[in-house]
Amino acid sequence: MLERESDLLDGLKNNDENAYKIIFKRYYSRLYYFIFEFIPYDDLVENVIQDTFLTLWNKRYDLDDDTNFSAYLFTVARNNCLYRLRSEKYRKKLFVEGSADSMELELNASILSTVDTSVYAFREIERIIEETLDQLPAQCKNVFLLRINAKKNKEIADELNISVKVVEKHVTKGLKVFRKALKDYLPLIGYLFTL
Repeated sequence: MLERESDLLDGLKNNDENAYKIIFKRYYSRLYYFIFEFIPYDDLVENVIQDTFLTLWNKRYDLDDDTNFSAYLFTVARNNCLYRLRSEKYRKKLFVEGSADSMELELNASILSTVDTSVYAFREIERIIEETLDQLPAQCKNVFLLRINAKKNKEIADELNISVKVVEKHVTKGLKVFRKALKDYLPLIGYLFTL
């Protein structure tokens, strides 16, 4: 089964729909919550996500061999959001469909434009995550490793032979530790653990 990013990238470049589906599944909800933070309207969020994954598919042959999917997808999503927040057409749509005001849209665009979605930022986040995982108690670490790999609480409970409540306790405890360790990357980290 394709799991490593390099295998997924190879599969994507070879038109492997399974690789594309794995990437989509791995990043969909993370991107959804990231985008929703700045454009809180489901239909527009879905449009940005579709555009983001369409860009990935259309540019698959141009991707570097060391492409970091997190950095790539979050950068494309951020740019798509900025386009919509600055576009008069989308601004009108936001005013008609929701209660967005001009100041809120400007603030969201301003904050979003400062979010670092570079490869460096994601590598630093990965480094901090690895160090933080190593500091967690063994069972909490096991829960988080499964959670990061897109497992639901029920699946984790079954796999580790513990109750869902214990899984939830470990997730809550781990999130506190991760929020503190990743405080400089808060605009991104909330979406890294979203499943």
